Amino acid sequence: MAFHFDRNCRLLGPFLGHTTDTETLLWLHMADLKPGERRTLYVTVHPGDASARAVHKLPLILSEEDCGVGVITLSGLEPDTLYVYRVWWDESCLAPLDLQGLELSDTCFRTLPRGGFEQQLDFLVMSCHNPETAVRDGQNGFAVWAQLPDIIAHNKNVRFALLIGDQIYADDVERKALREKDPRKRLQLYLGIYRKYWSDPRYRRVLCRLPAYLMWDDHDVTDGWGSREDSFEGARSDVFKGSWQRMFMSARTAFQQMQASRNPPPLSPGFQQGFDTCFRVGRAGFVMADLRSHRNVRQGRIWTPEQLAAVERWVASEREHLEVLFFCSTVVFSHGHQGLEALMHSGWPYVLQFFSWLGSLRHAGLRSLVSNFHKNIGDLRDDLNDSWGAEPNRREADRVLDFLFGLQNPPPGQRPLSVVVLAGDIHTPGYSTLYSSDPAHAARPSIPHVVASPVSFQPFSWMAEAVYRRLTRVVTLGERGAYSAQVSHHFSHRNVVVASLRHVATEEWHLKVKLYLEGHPEPRLLLFDLNRSSGREAIPWPHAREPTLFG
Repeated sequence: MAFHFDRNCRLLGPFLGHTTDTETLLWLHMADLKPGERRTLYVTVHPGDASARAVHKLPLILSEEDCGVGVITLSGLEPDTLYVYRVWWDESCLAPLDLQGLELSDTCFRTLPRGGFEQQLDFLVMSCHNPETAVRDGQNGFAVWAQLPDIIAHNKNVRFALLIGDQIYADDVERKALREKDPRKRLQLYLGIYRKYWSDPRYRRVLCRLPAYLMWDDHDVTDGWGSREDSFEGARSDVFKGSWQRMFMSARTAFQQMQASRNPPPLSPGFQQGFDTCFRVGRAGFVMADLRSHRNVRQGRIWTPEQLAAVERWVASEREHLEVLFFCSTVVFSHGHQGLEALMHSGWPYVLQFFSWLGSLRHAGLRSLVSNFHKNIGDLRDDLNDSWGAEPNRREADRVLDFLFGLQNPPPGQRPLSVVVLAGDIHTPGYSTLYSSDPAHAARPSIPHVVASPVSFQPFSWMAEAVYRRLTRVVTLGERGAYSAQVSHHFSHRNVVVASLRHVATEEWHLKVKLYLEGHPEPRLLLFDLNRSSGREAIPWPHAREPTLFG
């Protein structure tokens, strides 16, 4: 029987998605399908190695209407078992798909143990993937991705990765996307960005064998989406311009097919309320919060009440099975000194005016300086408004922290859950501690807050980080003054985090965090006792003067 195949087709993947003890999702993208075209490939699954007889053979249908994406669920698998998979052009499995840089040994996966895990669950946490900002690292910007197989080899219980925001940087197509009237062409701009950032074998080699859960942040749309002053219809309007709304819808369609289709089912059917999703592995629950679908800085909105209510319902339905909840946030709760950031926010329009004036001067050197400023810095106000702790988001911060601290301090008769916040976004990895002074939270007044960012973006300047570290001790969160964060340490290195949840005894849970920092041969280690979190002592140090940078 004749079959058609194109050895010159452009692929992304195959990538693994949501995986349990008996099934896994397999995702593949093929570029350049013609309008309305559908192409059928075939996937075989073999226990142990490819020489074993296939236990499954399934069709994988890729559709141009779905951005060239095909997704299948491989089910009926055995727990904690290694499987190899192969992709073929034909149903007879005589013509293998050229995986363009991957080896046959790369296309494999392991199911979870029955019940999720026993004593230990390890997983990766990372965010902010833009290798173009650090192409001189010896791996064309992919140095951390190139080391990930070795990192995983040192942490043999790693079962999946949490990719918490900014899997692509669509900033470069913003102007074209805003001008483009044709929805199909606008969508193609985004798909081109995905192919640009995901096609490298060093990236694909990790995600073709390690299941990943993904959530978007602003750069998956464009820099500062939802917080940009120039995206609104007027100086006082809270309505986005039509061209920005159309650009967002194209980015949303691309995200749904390229990323969200690998996740567990959304909490909102058909993604109507957003891309929030939750899943449970043994006694550990994971909340992947969508903080961009409804972001609007002028309405003070990060997350809608409906989205939070859906998460609350999921936690309530799973509560009897949970001991620990990981809240995955694509933006941090605590960042820098609020006075400094408020000053920067109010004064930045004058900085922009100054560089606009410089750009008007007819001098090549000055124009180059202005160009570099707009490319590498630009309008920082959207970045300053991004975190939960920012001024416009204080009401939202109170709402979500009420929920998280309420889980740790439930009403009498309910078992408390230990909560950990995992975050990305700020291009400087590290950790802080969230505190509550509410008497109702006195039993467990703190929550660990771990930041993993960036995996392949040029990290935050160590000089700028030194300024923040010097000035920042405690950050107030929310409107009521009940919550705060003590910033402990940050590092100015690209990185990936390995989080290891340990069940050390009955109702005893520890979290070991390894920060693998680029250039450091040994990881930095953190250890949290999730049952005996540190209390809020609030030592009243004298406040003779506020700390300054130089003295």
